[in-house]
Amino acid sequence: MPLLSPANPKWRKPHTSKLNGIATDTFVSFGEYGVIALEPTFLTDRQIETVRVMLSRSMPKGGKYWIRVFPDRSYTKRPLETRMGKGKADVDHWEAAVVRGKVLFEWIGVDENFSKKLAKKISAKIGIRVKLIKRTEII
Repeated sequence: MPLLSPANPKWRKPHTSKLNGIATDTFVSFGEYGVIALEPTFLTDRQIETVRVMLSRSMPKGGKYWIRVFPDRSYTKRPLETRMGKGKADVDHWEAAVVRGKVLFEWIGVDENFSKKLAKKISAKIGIRVKLIKRTEII
């Protein structure tokens, strides 16, 4: 399956941005459990695809998952042993900017112990600390 990338980006090579602040979407919207990022990072399209494959393989029959991040930022890289100058490099891959507290993945149809195991697996796949959160009823 091809990796995630935007269909029609407005700019191919944007300026680099910083990962400051805390996310505003810090609650579970679709599923029953989810993981939030405890560190700011850029998640690449390969990391998101790896977690997607892991979730689809380990999810039981009645389980469903949602991916709440999308790689909409391009990452440019120059070839090895190339001199500087001559413009900005070509797009190497796409990545998603993740700030602290952002919900990365959600799922439903599994119990709490299995959700804790999934959160540990996700943390190992993407290389940052994550925290398991549960959906709370808003009254």
